[in-house]
Amino acid sequence: MLTAEEVLAAVRVHADRVHDAVRRLGCDPQAAVEVVEQSAKDLVDAAAGSPETVGDPVGWWFARARALARSVAGHDDDLPVGGGVLSADDNQTRLAQALESLPERDRAALLLRDSYDLPAAAVGTSLGLDAVGATTVVGHARLAFLPALLGGTPLVISTHAVDVGALARQSEGGQAAARDATTRRHVQNCDGCGDVVDAQERARRLLSGLTVVALPDAEREALLTRVESRARAVLPAAEPLVELEEWEQEPERRYSLSLMALGLVLAISAGIGGGLLSSRGKGAEPLAAGGRAAAVVTGAPVLSLAPRPGPTGPPTPTTPTTPRVFLITPSPTPTPTPTATVAPATATPPSVTEPLSLEINPSSGPNDTEVTVNGRGWTPGAFVQLAYLERVGGNPGSSAAVQVDSLGRFTTTLTAHDSRGLPGPHSITSGDGTNSATATFNATG
Repeated sequence: MLTAEEVLAAVRVHADRVHDAVRRLGCDPQAAVEVVEQSAKDLVDAAAGSPETVGDPVGWWFARARALARSVAGHDDDLPVGGGVLSADDNQTRLAQALESLPERDRAALLLRDSYDLPAAAVGTSLGLDAVGATTVVGHARLAFLPALLGGTPLVISTHAVDVGALARQSEGGQAAARDATTRRHVQNCDGCGDVVDAQERARRLLSGLTVVALPDAEREALLTRVESRARAVLPAAEPLVELEEWEQEPERRYSLSLMALGLVLAISAGIGGGLLSSRGKGAEPLAAGGRAAAVVTGAPVLSLAPRPGPTGPPTPTTPTTPRVFLITPSPTPTPTPTATVAPATATPPSVTEPLSLEINPSSGPNDTEVTVNGRGWTPGAFVQLAYLERVGGNPGSSAAVQVDSLGRFTTTLTAHDSRGLPGPHSITSGDGTNSATATFNATG
């Protein structure tokens, strides 16, 4: 079952995109805000009452918002996009007009995949398809969109059997395209399929420049507050993360692990020393040499020399000769080496009060570089919202959400995507509602 935090993270990240989608279906500004809020609340209720129906919350939300928007707009799939209010400039007008010429499903597929950069699985959920079917719809829609925008005749697909979905994945690049090595080799040797991939790549690049019409700030904050109140009331909260370091949870322990280890080493050393002493001979006493007591480790051997028998006759009993004593200088008593008495090094646990930080790797590269984002010093258990801001307009080119672990750390990836492909410094923002930080990625083109 989805938690309140998971649903709210999806709502915060995609609220502006859902608003843009319903505006492009013909909703006026007030109706669009109402559709976004009602569909978000429907998502919360579905996650609480029928969680099995909400496999992909983002795709489910877009599907519900589209259905509500069509009913508000009068069931007219070909209604002009927002009555022309979404056209920011001549380029935006041409993009909007080209989208209007497509069937509503194709228009929605291009918006979700290429303009909003949603995963194929989420696009499929919104369209009532699986990820493969959604990619095929997107591929055909791109080929229809390009001549509608630029003029000319539609591209003639090669006469042999063509998997448009596979060619669509190749035009997007990334891991999915890299795994499809067979298709990639075919495209390199087939001019017809190569033209299809080039056309889809060009259409995707143009659609990524479509301006997203965000919710007004006041309406957005009020909407999110009401949706959060609904989610907290009906959905479970995320379970607290389990602490792996048990000693951090036991402040009442009187002795640290390092002192216990030191005591164990000393006890072992004392046991070894006692065993060595008890194993020595007990008959020999310490002998004095030069008036000083000699420390004896092993008893000095006492050798008695018996008289040799004479050449003839039985030996005559004589008084035993005074024993000759040989004193063997004892070796110094072995002592534990310095390293034996030193407590073994123990790993110092990371501090949970680290300074707030946001680090990215790499810090520069071409557009659409996959950037690894690391955070420290954040609130444990909180969800951090990340966004890569475009240079013009400050809109999120890509976004991500990640939960902070029990030590206040997180790691995730974010695509350095600028819809216009502009080079130069781009801000990567992060925030969890309490803390915020910013890093800079230098796009090289």
